[in-house]
Amino acid sequence: MSSKVKYSAILLAVYTVLYFGVALMVSATFKDLAATEIAGAPIAIWGGLVVIIVGVVITRLYLKKMDGEESN
Repeated sequence: MSSKVKYSAILLAVYTVLYFGVALMVSATFKDLAATEIAGAPIAIWGGLVVIIVGVVITRLYLKKMDGEESN
């Protein structure tokens, strides 16, 4: 398996676990947990913001890695 594929798979796995963790947290089963307030906002809001930010960071890391490999 090439290093590009491994790197991509690791980033995808990290994002997938985070995304589905937050999605599970905001499900009806865990609604009480999702409603817990942290710094004045429900934890579900913070989880959604974290998913967006991590998505941007992971995309940036991937693009930086691919750009570095193309220039070699």
